[in-house]
Amino acid sequence: MPRLGILAFGSLMRDPGKELGPLIERPPIKTKTPFGVEYGRYSGETRGGAPTLVPHPKGDPVDAQILVLKTSVSIEEATDMLWRRECRKEDTTERYPAGTTPNSVQVREYRNLEGVEVVLYTDFLDAGKIPNPDPEDLAAAATKSVSKAKAGKDGITYLSEAISDGVDTRLTDRYAAAILAKGDSLLLKEALKNREARRLGHSDRS
Repeated sequence: MPRLGILAFGSLMRDPGKELGPLIERPPIKTKTPFGVEYGRYSGETRGGAPTLVPHPKGDPVDAQILVLKTSVSIEEATDMLWRRECRKEDTTERYPAGTTPNSVQVREYRNLEGVEVVLYTDFLDAGKIPNPDPEDLAAAATKSVSKAKAGKDGITYLSEAISDGVDTRLTDRYAAAILAKGDSLLLKEALKNREARRLGHSDRS
């Protein structure tokens, strides 16, 4: 039984970070999140206030991956590295604190998921989440983030990449439609087109 893994259901699927990346010892294990996930939080400066995926009571389980870490990595070390990655901390001497503000990243554990003994994932306190995510509000925030965020870190890119990675939430389609109603996005259209092609391909094989 693998001992330790990281549950990825957002940008971690593409970018586990400089510290965690080299410690992944095998191909990801495909799974579903054991909790609901939704675009239920507005990010900070890095993504220009764009909506991001978080565990959320209004969401449904989504496709995810477990990144299995080398046996030499301790739970404490993995917790610190995951926290630093989520907070964009470059100083590897900084340790995880369980902060109490709305923007404090929480690192939580789930036991015995897909045969992995301990699986770590990130969350936020309820005070840091959107109580009732609305597609129109999410689209407005994602559109505004394009002019605020660094290149490739805006909300439309984030949504497009999540769709491409197979992460579909309860609000994904309405959220994407609301963005496209505000203007053209070739990246988002391509992600939706490719998702439809995958679905058709799966249907043909069934």
